Parts: sequence; C-alpha cells; structure tokens
Amino acid sequence: MDVIPERANVEYMNPKYIYPNGTVNVRRYGRKSRYYINISGTTKHTWNNNVTLTLGVSQLLHNEFRPSFVQLKMRLCDLINNDPFVGGAVRNIGVVCPMRAGYQNLLNITAPTEHFPSVFPFEHGRIEISLNVTDTREQMLLFYVVASFKQELTGK
Repeated sequence: MDVIPERANVEYMNPKYIYPNGTVNVRRYGRKSRYYINISGTTKHTWNNNVTLTLGVSQLLHNEFRPSFVQLKMRLCDLINNDPFVGGAVRNIGVVCPMRAGYQNLLNITAPTEHFPSVFPFEHGRIEISLNVTDTREQMLLFYVVASFKQELTGK
C-alpha cells in the first residue's frame, strides 16, 4: 500500500494559537522522487496533550468527497509517542513532544507504509486534519491533503 499526496491546503488558522504565516504543501524533489508533505508555521504556545488531533479520511465518490469510516482522534503527545502510522510519520522527521512555541518547520513528511494494511477500501480521498484545544474543543488549525491510495498487486 502506498499513500501518494497530491495537493494540500490550509482551511483555517486560529490567530490565538498560530501566527497567520502557516503553509502546507506537497513537493516532489525529482522526477522519480516520492511526494512529501511540508508544514511550516509559528505557534504561540507549547503543544502537548493539551492539543487533540482529529484525522478523517473522505472518499471521492461521484466527483465529491464524502466522509468514510476511517477516522482517528488522539491527544498530540499520545499520537506522537504511540501511533504507528500518523505518529510514525511525525516521529520520522524528528518531532518530539512537547512541541515548544516558536517556528515549526516540518519537512519531508511521508506515511510509513511498511506496516500499513495492504487492503484499503478506496483509491482516492481527502485526509482532513484538525487540531483542537483538548479542554474547550476550540479549533486551532484545519487543513487537508488530497491523496491517492495505491494498492500493491501481489501474485501473478
């Protein structure tokens, strides 16, 4: 199974928690290179388990994205330290918890798919990621990544 990000966009940034200079993009560094997700921005507070990450995957059906059953909701430090897929992708680029306030430049994020289930229910989707304050559920950041999920063919 291979996750191929195609494009990304920031939908909302709360100015109480993040300076309005944040970006999310998808880059490819060569013709035969993988696609990488790059996230940059300046946070105003330290992030630990006071931030909850919600990840939802929508399926492309009839030219629109419809919510699927694939969802994840975890506190940030628990996600970074324990989750093998999303947390593994963030750990691979050197992010540790707690994340100190200041400029964050998260480069070359890829999904670690070596232990990913080989069967995924659809081929095209949109991964929507929301960061909220754990206690008040106030939204801090909302962005999405449109991706393709390529199944590996096995056998003859």
